[in-house]
Amino acid sequence: MDKIFNKAENSLYANTSYPLDKSNWEEYRIKDDTLFKDESDLSLYIHIPFCNKLCSFCEYIKFKKEDNEYENKYLDILEDDVNNFLNTNAFRLYGFDIGGGTPTSLSLYNFKRLMSIATKINNIKNKVDDYEPSIEATFDTIDEEKVKLIKNAGFKRISFGIQTTNTKILTCQNRNVVTLDKMISVFKMLRENNIEKINVDFMYGIVGQTLDDIKTSLECLEILKPEHVTLYEMRYNLIKNKTFISKDDLFNQYNLIYMRLKELGYIGNFGSNTFSKKNGDLGLSSYLRYRMIKNISYKGFGISAQSKSKIGISYNIGKNHESIEDCFKENTFYADDIYLLPKEELVAKYVMISLYYGQFDLDIMSEILDCDAFNYYKNEFYYLINNNYIKVDKNKVNVTQKGFKYYGAIGSLFYSKKVRKWFMGD
Repeated sequence: MDKIFNKAENSLYANTSYPLDKSNWEEYRIKDDTLFKDESDLSLYIHIPFCNKLCSFCEYIKFKKEDNEYENKYLDILEDDVNNFLNTNAFRLYGFDIGGGTPTSLSLYNFKRLMSIATKINNIKNKVDDYEPSIEATFDTIDEEKVKLIKNAGFKRISFGIQTTNTKILTCQNRNVVTLDKMISVFKMLRENNIEKINVDFMYGIVGQTLDDIKTSLECLEILKPEHVTLYEMRYNLIKNKTFISKDDLFNQYNLIYMRLKELGYIGNFGSNTFSKKNGDLGLSSYLRYRMIKNISYKGFGISAQSKSKIGISYNIGKNHESIEDCFKENTFYADDIYLLPKEELVAKYVMISLYYGQFDLDIMSEILDCDAFNYYKNEFYYLINNNYIKVDKNKVNVTQKGFKYYGAIGSLFYSKKVRKWFMGD
């Protein structure tokens, strides 16, 4: 255990991403998309890849917004794909998120079309009682007309990325600078239109970011008072394949944010990336809540969107950085990379996703494996418990404060045997 844990401690690869390399799953690739034929419980996700500016720190597939022609075509295909899926699949709906990219960067005409699609999904009658859809937005692309459309489509939660208020860092990352006055005016508009929950994202570990920068950025929370706050660690390995900050510095930055959020009345476990003003509210949309915590399957629509079922994972056309013209050729954003996965790979993917929350579930792992998970991974669990990296409470595995510093290394112990060998160079 020491060998893989020690290598993963400072590895660029060891985080919540899985698989570590596309080649890891090549032997599991299949041609036909049959992953959802037996799924009765699902969440849905729509990816809108357009942005006014392309931020350097963004990991996701996106395209610079140029004109409405590509938007029109994109919405044509998206609507057909969603309708075809809804017309041929019956399921209970657990969550629905729209992200990007920047969904609110669409022209008003196309944003109306998007909200029409969203309304159809939100009006599905067979859904869970705590269903809570969410949409991403930016302060500079939202206005009152779009807010009204969002509300009328059935959304009560909107998420905004602040990331940092350091204008020099934002400019270096090719991100628009938004003033606090602008944020205040947008929040006021949202409240007046009865948006019940607002989330804001912050990042840590950005090049040039200091503890003082973080303290200053968090000051806006005292004024804005969003219901939810989400933290993201900058993962340069996924973008530039290099690191700029040590694990110690990342841990210290997270710790500072965590302590400040507690002072401001936000509730969340140390090691989690989500925080809420309300006790019992995990700070998540139901899409993310059921995806991370309950391992509910999800179907993604749009360029590069990921889907996961109980038997495998697929990625839509665009994941391999095809041009937008190439993505349009078949008039469907079809699943291009489809993987029918063995149980060990499915467990590893579940653990990596759940590490965002700082906790994973033994019962879910056992269900995937069809055997007792603690016994299956007994050497891994005893190693982590004896080193105080995790604590096990009944069926819940909680990452400790000590363990959070090495969350990627914790996750590495649950890689499949095949991926472990690849990671270790064997």
